[in-house]
Amino acid sequence: MAGLVMSLIETTLNEAGGEAVLPAVAHRMIYVAAGDVTATDRRDIRRLGENAGAYAQGEVTLRADVPSRVWSWQLSPEAANPSALAGSHLKLERPLDDVAVPGRYVMRLDRVDFPPGAVAHTHVHPGPGIRVVKTGEIEIRQTGETHRYGADEAWFERGPDPVLAPTTEREPTTFIRCMVLPTEWRGRNTITYVDPADADRPKLQRYFRFIDTLIEV
Repeated sequence: MAGLVMSLIETTLNEAGGEAVLPAVAHRMIYVAAGDVTATDRRDIRRLGENAGAYAQGEVTLRADVPSRVWSWQLSPEAANPSALAGSHLKLERPLDDVAVPGRYVMRLDRVDFPPGAVAHTHVHPGPGIRVVKTGEIEIRQTGETHRYGADEAWFERGPDPVLAPTTEREPTTFIRCMVLPTEWRGRNTITYVDPADADRPKLQRYFRFIDTLIEV
């Protein structure tokens, strides 16, 4: 997205009662990878258990009810400032160059689950996003390169670049994903297969959509 950057931040709260503050941005998705936290932004106070997600705006305070780990995706005109991330660290950051601004979009947070040895056949998406593996291992083949990602490792997909994604046969694989999409994709599955024949093949992956939020950027 011209003029916008997506940043994936990990916040670790090592003890009950620990707090961390995420700096103010216009749009942020929060996912609790482990533990139980209370998230306070300018609109709401929400208690989020493990595997829960929420949309937040402005500054966010995270307070742990038990030792916790939180992933958050933020959209900002500028790169994240590491000095403003006390208690957190930047996992991955990418400019979103392929979506025109200003405009209205959908910011989506979802989860994709694979049984052992499943594969997402060569496909594209209508918008960019950052993914992070929660469990298992996945191989991402795109733009002539192949990379393997295990638990807690993150990668970026631009959207229109075809991706083939086999997963490990040793265990199930789950990743969490945040994307920015055209508004017509609100509530719709975004995967489009490059080979039409693949659309008729069995699909073993399962999707859980936490949030589709309309945003103005």
